[in-house]
Parts: sequence; structure tokens; C-alpha cells
Amino acid sequence: MKILVLDLETTVDRFDGKIDNSPFNPKNKCVMSQYGFIGWDTVDHVQVDTYYHKECTSPASKDGLQTALDEAELIVVYNAKFDVNWMLEMGFKISCPIYCCMVAEYVLAKGQRQELSLKATAERYDVTRKKSDLIDKMFKDGTGFEDMPLDTVIEYGIADVISCGEVYLKQQDLLEAEENKSLVPVIGMMNEMLEFLVEIERNGIKVDLEVLDQIKVQFTEEHKQLTDRLHDIIDEVMGDTPINLNSGADMTKVVYSREVIDRATHQQVWNIGVGANGKPLPPPRMNDAEMKRAVRATTQVIQRTMARCCDTCDGRGKIQKVKKNGELWKNLSKCANCNGVGAFYDPTGVTAGLKLIPEEPNYGSINGFKTDKATIKSLIKQAQRKDNLTAVEFLQKLSRLNAVSTYLDSFIQGIETWTRPSGLLHTNMNQCITATGRLSSSNPNFQNQPKRGFPVRKAVVSRFPDGIVVEADFSGLEFRVAGELSRDPQIIEDILTGKDIHKQTAAIINETDAKNIDKDQRQAAKAYTFAPLYGGMGAGEPQHIRNYFQEFFKIYEGLGQYQKRLMDGVLKNGIVQTPSGRQYFWPNVRRLRNGRVTNATQVVNYPVQGWATGDLVPLACIRALAKFRELNLRSKLILTVHDSICVDCHPDELEQVKEALTWSMQGVPEEVEKRWGYTFALPLAIEISGGKNWLDQVEYD
Repeated sequence: MKILVLDLETTVDRFDGKIDNSPFNPKNKCVMSQYGFIGWDTVDHVQVDTYYHKECTSPASKDGLQTALDEAELIVVYNAKFDVNWMLEMGFKISCPIYCCMVAEYVLAKGQRQELSLKATAERYDVTRKKSDLIDKMFKDGTGFEDMPLDTVIEYGIADVISCGEVYLKQQDLLEAEENKSLVPVIGMMNEMLEFLVEIERNGIKVDLEVLDQIKVQFTEEHKQLTDRLHDIIDEVMGDTPINLNSGADMTKVVYSREVIDRATHQQVWNIGVGANGKPLPPPRMNDAEMKRAVRATTQVIQRTMARCCDTCDGRGKIQKVKKNGELWKNLSKCANCNGVGAFYDPTGVTAGLKLIPEEPNYGSINGFKTDKATIKSLIKQAQRKDNLTAVEFLQKLSRLNAVSTYLDSFIQGIETWTRPSGLLHTNMNQCITATGRLSSSNPNFQNQPKRGFPVRKAVVSRFPDGIVVEADFSGLEFRVAGELSRDPQIIEDILTGKDIHKQTAAIINETDAKNIDKDQRQAAKAYTFAPLYGGMGAGEPQHIRNYFQEFFKIYEGLGQYQKRLMDGVLKNGIVQTPSGRQYFWPNVRRLRNGRVTNATQVVNYPVQGWATGDLVPLACIRALAKFRELNLRSKLILTVHDSICVDCHPDELEQVKEALTWSMQGVPEEVEKRWGYTFALPLAIEISGGKNWLDQVEYD
């Protein structure tokens, strides 16, 4: 087999502290390509073609590389998606399969975290190293490949190709081992998925920047209103004490009415930091009485304050010293008495803050106690039980402020930054980030956008006049997968009879009849439905919700038995394997004295999420790309978000697109049986919706 190894060096656009090496940035150019065929144990006769380099009078012909691409039976690349996007943008044609060494290395890691750069991988395999030392300082200083000495770029590029080829050969040796053979089809599938990801990145997402700006104005105004109201409440409960909403120490004062006495002691008591293995230390084991004593020992109650002006600096915070000759020093100095604050804050004898209490040992944080999303959710329930309406309002508005800040900083600003002059957004899809195989995205992140009613979705529109943004979702995919893997008879029956599991859950947690449940309540209940799939038991929740978790495994006994089998298997051999052959490795899992198993949540979670969104969704995407090409559709595949596929649909092709997506997604069980010999007990259901934008959509029959 003729195996071609290649690599590209490109320019990068530097702006606002960011580096953009995308081929979709019109400022970027390909500087050099280097390629060669694998011989017996390395890459032979590496060819170099230079394009946009300062020492070149004109770009080299592309004929040499295209000839090599045509001759190749397999193309080996490290981080293949990047190079393939560049080659297609440059006009090269690729007609043979792609093998990505980074994808293979990711699968071989079996869910373990490890650096996936070519440099790190080459070092692990002890093969030809990257010659990063040749270019690192120049690159850090802002010099791009186009301006580096040409002989340096060539030497660096040749080493990359040889290193990649030798990594490939080492990986093939590993994949021949009995314990790794199941990984081969997984790697093959993920390499096929690369073609779909390249397709959606190249197609891009059409963004209406005017609509986005309107949404930005709305969120900015809401952000101001929330901030103003939070500061009003702070003034009410804290007196004159200045509070920074972004400070963990200050928020501990407001929410818990306490501050840390000694930081080092506090961190020791609450196990804050990382262990010798580099992982966060587990929270200490404490009963309620021990918890209260630990809180009192490491923190102290604070009081409301009354401010008074510093007499030394007259409240300015700064003073101007006088030289011996009577002249004033040019620079102001902080007041030694008030340390530049300009005021003193005298306690009034009245307890400050909202007077909530940490309920669990994992509430401990480096600056006091947590006020993250999950903790705020629990604290709201505590405040409601205490009828502390001020605390409820503060926490609800704080939670909303955090969300709005994320919307403005991560989503809106991210979309503004990365939308090209063409009006298209080419988000970067990542296969090798999450431990389970689930995709992620960056520049910007589209995977974590809220799904229901999120205004930013309104800015995603069609590139076609009267076009339609279509989204096809798998319905209840992870619950179906849990039923598949466990073969729980009750789950299978509930799904086959069309029972609405989320509605059932919502009725329990809202303590009402299922017929009274609306769409928002049903959506909110999904987190509870899925929690038991991942080992959740409702800790910190009200009793009626904890009862739901207990009843869940009585109803779905087969799922509980399946999870026990997973635990036993991991304790015995450290491995969990999905029907695709994907493996997750936990070498240090052990059973604790209380009977619980370490890493229990991951052991239960990974097979479900990995099989669902790491294996089944990619198969649907691969099928969709093949069907769209077969039908020669003008409509564009533009995105996949967790368990959905999004299409920019030409107005004349709606029915064809719906049929293509239905065939692609509902045909996954057939594809699984063909590839991996696994027979499904359950059908896969999908929902297809569409509209003029990604927000205003109606569900199709």
C-alpha cells in the first residue's frame, strides 16, 4: 500500500491576543507543504514545495503534491482536519482515505488524559522528534513561517513528516496487540467522521450580525439591571463593606456571612488543591456535626460596617510625600493607614450577609465557599426552606448574571470575533478533547449554547433567499442507549409504548400530575432523568427528589444491575468497552470502605455518553454526508450539536433534506449491525424542526 505522509506550514493572523491559523481567514496563506511515502520503517525522500515565503520569487507549482495525492492509497497526517481543510481550500483534490495519527492516539489513550501534540506523541514513542527548538523563539516573538529563514522552515517541516510517519508505524504495532484490536474500527469510524467535520467547517454557518447586535444590546441592558439590583441588595445586607461580585472571598462574605481566618489552614481542612497525581483532592468525609465544627474553626462571622473617611489622606487613598528640600514627589503613594482605600469600615455589631450555610464538604473553595452554578441551585432551595426571600432573590439574580455574562463574553463576542467578512462562521470542531468521544467546538463554542429559547440562535440564518435552518434531533438518545446497553426490560417497554419519561420525572419533582406539566418543566426535568444514568443519587436535593432517585432503580432494576456489572468489571480489569470497541481505562479504581467505588460517576457515564454521542451520532453524520452527496443537494450541512444535525436548507429542497436526515439517523442501527455486529433492541427516534433562523422553528410531522 502506498502511504503518503504530509504536513503543511501556514501563516497565522494575530489579533487581540488570539492566534488564528484558519484557512478561512483571507489573511492567511500556506507557506510550505512537505510530503513523502512511507518505506520500510520511516518516510523516504521527503519532497518540499514552498508557496508564500519571503525568499520565494513565486509560489511553487501544486502539481507535485497533487500527483502524490493521486498515487496515494492512504494519507497519513497529524491533526488531519487542519491540513485537509487547508488543502481543499488551496484547490487540491483528495480521493483516498485519511488516517489521523492524533485521532488514533486519542483512541489508544482509552479515555485517559494525555498531551496529544505531535511533539509529545513522538517523545512517548521515542521516534524522530519535532525540531521545535528551531522555531519556538521566533514564533513567540511574532515571526511567522513566511518570515523565518527558508532553510529553517524546510528542516523543521521535514522533521514533522518523518516524525508523523514513524508515529503511524508505532501505532500500527500497538493496534495489532490483542487488547487493542477492538480500537481499529473506532479509529476507522472517527477518520470517516473527519470528512463530515471538514464539510461543515468549510460550509460555515451564516450569521446575521445586525440581529446579533440587537441581542447584544438586550443582554447588555439586562446585565446592567442585574448588577444594579445585586449591589442594592449588597448595600442592604453588608452596610458599607465594598464587594466585588467576581471575588470568591467577597461572595463568601455576602452569601455565607463568613470570611476565612487563615487561608492555609482553611485549604488543609477542606482538602483544597491537587494531589501528587495532579488531580484535585477529594472533599473530606464529614458528618453534619463535623461539618459545622470545620466551618466555625476555619471561618469567622462578619458584621455589617459603617464607613468613615481616612483622616490621613482625606479619603483620597493616596498621599503625596514631600522631599527634604520641600519639593513634592512626582508620584503619589498609597496611604499607609487605609492602604489606599480611602476609608475605614467599622463593624456595627450586626451580622452581615445572607446567613446561608455550607451544606456539604465539597462546598469548600480556595477563597471560602463556592458560589458556582450547582451550589447556587442548592443554596436557593436552602433559602426557600428558611423563607429567606432576600437570599432567594440575590441568588437567582446572581445565577442569571453569571449566565448573561457567559452569553456576552463567550457566545456573542465569540461569534462577532470569528465571523468572517463573508458573513460565514467556520467554528472549529474537536474530536479529541472530551474523554468520552463526544465532540466539542471552539472559535467559538457552539456545543454549549442553551438549546431552548436562547436568543443568540436567532442570529443563525440561511444563506439562501427564503432558505430554512433545519435541525434533526435524536429523541431521548442517552436514555435509549442506557436501555440498549443494560437491556433493562422496563426501559425497553416504556420506550416501545411511547411513555414520556421526562414528563413522568417532571411530575414527581414538581409534586403534581403529569397532565399539568408544561414544556419548560419537562425540559428542566431532563437533568433528573439522566442523573441516575450517570450515578447520581440526589445528594443535597429535597426529600421528594431524593425519593425519586431511590425509586428510579426500583423501577429500572436492570439498569442498576448493569451499572453494578460495569463496576465489577472495572475493579477486575480496569476496562469498560462499548459495542463499537471503544475502551475506557481506569487503572486505579478501587472500592472504598463505605462500599462506594472511586470514579463511579465516570465508569457509569462514559459508556452511555461515548456510545451515544461518540459513536452513534458520528455514524448518523457520516450517513448524512453520503446521502447529501448522492442526491447532489444544494443545501449545506453546517453543524452537529451533541445529538443533532443542522442543515442550511435550500427552499426547494426541504422534503429531500427531511428524507435524507430521517434515512441517515434512523438507519444508524442497521449501520451498527453491519460495522460492529451489534443488534439493537430499540428503534431510534428523531424530531425534525425548521424555521427562518435557528431559534424560531416549528416541528415537522
